[in-house]
Amino acid sequence: MRKLLAATLLLVGCGTDGGTTDGEPLLDGFDPPAPGPDEIQIISPAVYGIAPGADVNLCSYIDKRLVDDIDIISYHGFQSGIGGHHTILYAVTLQEDANTHECNEDDMINARYLAGAGPDSPPALLPPGVVFRMPANTQLMVNTHWINATDQPIDGQSAFNLKVSAPTPDHKLASLLTVGTTMFTLPTGAGSTSAECVVEGGPYNVFTLGGHMHEWGTHGSISLTQGAQATSMLWESDWDAEMQFNPPLNQYPTDAPLVLSAGDKLRVDCAYDNDTGGPLPFPREMCVGFQYAYPMTEQIDCMDGNWPN
Repeated sequence: MRKLLAATLLLVGCGTDGGTTDGEPLLDGFDPPAPGPDEIQIISPAVYGIAPGADVNLCSYIDKRLVDDIDIISYHGFQSGIGGHHTILYAVTLQEDANTHECNEDDMINARYLAGAGPDSPPALLPPGVVFRMPANTQLMVNTHWINATDQPIDGQSAFNLKVSAPTPDHKLASLLTVGTTMFTLPTGAGSTSAECVVEGGPYNVFTLGGHMHEWGTHGSISLTQGAQATSMLWESDWDAEMQFNPPLNQYPTDAPLVLSAGDKLRVDCAYDNDTGGPLPFPREMCVGFQYAYPMTEQIDCMDGNWPN
C-alpha cells in the first residue's frame, strides 16, 4: 500500500500588499508566485511517494479557518508538473481532522467548489459582481489528481492565489454544475460515450460552459433541449490532449446569460481514439460538461443521469 505523507498547509490573510507564504515548505522545483494585492494564498499539503503507474485522487482536509466571510472574484491555481492532472479547492460541510487520503464518494458529496486548475491553466476571472463565497470558519479541502506515467515514485503539491473582496448584498453567489457519466469503458480504437441530465430547480444563469475529456478525446459537444423546442448545440469542439487543462469555453455576459430552468435537458457527447492497446475505463478517461452559474450556493454534480437531492 502506498504511503503518502502530507506536509502542513498554510492559509494566509489578505491585504493591500497580498499575503505571504511565511516559510511554508514547498517541494523542490514547485514555485507558485507570491499572492498579489487583495489576494490570499493557499498551499496544499505536499504528497510523497506516488507509485509508478498510479492514478490517484487525493483529498487533503486542512485545519485552518477564515475569521470572516470572503468572496472570491478571481483565482489562479498551480500544480507541480510531473504527474499533475488537476487540483480543486473545496469548502466542506462535514469537518474532519487534518489528513490526506484517497478520495471517496463521501468526500465528493461533502464538497462545494471554490477554485480549480490544471498544471498549466490560465487565471480565471469571474464576471463583475459574480463571486464564489468562502464562508467564515468553513473547513477547506484540496483535491489533487495524480497520474504517474514514469518508472519512479513522484511527489506533488498545489497552490491557489485567490483574489478576494468583502461580501456585499449585490454579489451574485455562483458555483459549479457538472453533467457526466462514470459508467463506461472504452474499447481499443474509436469509441464514444454520452451523458444526459434533466435540470431540477433553477433558474440557473450560466456564465461559463465547456467540456472535459483526457488525452484520448477527439471530439466533444454539449446540447440543450428546452421543452418542445428543437435541440440546440451549445458547445462543440475537436479535442486534443492539451485541452484537458485549458478547454475551449463559452462565455456569457451577466446581462445575457444562458438560462437553465427546471425540465431542461443537457446532453454531453464525447468521442475518443483509444490507442492504449486495452480497455480504457472511467476515470482514466472522462466525459463531462461543466457550467459555472448563479444563483447557486452548492455545487451540483448530475452524474449518470441523477440530479442530487
